[in-house]
Amino acid sequence: MPEDWQTRAAARKAQQEKEIPDEWRVPAVPLTKLNVLDVPSACGLLSEKEIQITETDDVELLLRKLAGGELTSVETTLAFYKRAIIAQQLVEPSPIYLWNFDSLKTGRPTA
Repeated sequence: MPEDWQTRAAARKAQQEKEIPDEWRVPAVPLTKLNVLDVPSACGLLSEKEIQITETDDVELLLRKLAGGELTSVETTLAFYKRAIIAQQLVEPSPIYLWNFDSLKTGRPTA
């Protein structure tokens, strides 16, 4: 019998959490906190430089800093990678990826 989506989601979340290095784990965020946009810069996992890199919305500026040697590609990539891991810890996996899409023919997604 196929697993229900809740079981599959829990298994995927457990696998995801197992793969995150301990030093990149976000401290517990209250479930009542609806806006988590400040968590990456406030959680203490990113350095000031990583926050500046990942909050820069001027791609040309980042490219100039990379070309001029002010930033390295490794530190820039790592900063964005860490921020993505932080964001991933703040959301649940979407059940849309866990549905059996053949069942959508009936108009009712089921596990």
